[in-house]
Amino acid sequence: MTDSIFLIGPGGAGKSTVGKLLSGILGYILIDLDNEFCDRIINIREYIKIHGYESYLEQNSALLKKMLVENSQHNTLFILSSGFLSTDIRADIVEKNKRMVRENGFSVLLMPSPNYNEALECIIDRQLNRGFSLVREKEEEKFNQRFHEYVRMGDLKIFSMEKPECIALKIASALNSRSE
Repeated sequence: MTDSIFLIGPGGAGKSTVGKLLSGILGYILIDLDNEFCDRIINIREYIKIHGYESYLEQNSALLKKMLVENSQHNTLFILSSGFLSTDIRADIVEKNKRMVRENGFSVLLMPSPNYNEALECIIDRQLNRGFSLVREKEEEKFNQRFHEYVRMGDLKIFSMEKPECIALKIASALNSRSE
């Protein structure tokens, strides 16, 4: 049986950076759902502008389902989109996505801190420094809407502002312990 690991958390939590390091440590295939969406469909911002966020949620969910089938014979580390498991639109899709993750692997939550204010400050700083022309108020609103839901998720919860290398090693160690 193959193993799938899902990195989950808000934008700016470090999923992509840690995921690249962790996949190398574990020897897993790395799939960043955002990158796959852009490569296979269209740039996410463009897609949302043309079709709306609800359609994006539907397409993103269908894409992960397809990728799970395509990679069913491989140990795969999936980096999920920030709104994949937590958004205020289409609760039915969010619940379906949660079930898909639960039934197909092991989820690892990345969050800078379990403390709301510490996590907010870190995430907002990271998001605004990414060069995507994001707006502070919108990012704070998204974080506020998703934080409490996210901290209840994850088979493994990693709350850390350490260097990505340390976080990846911490996750690898915890994953190895679970398989012993």
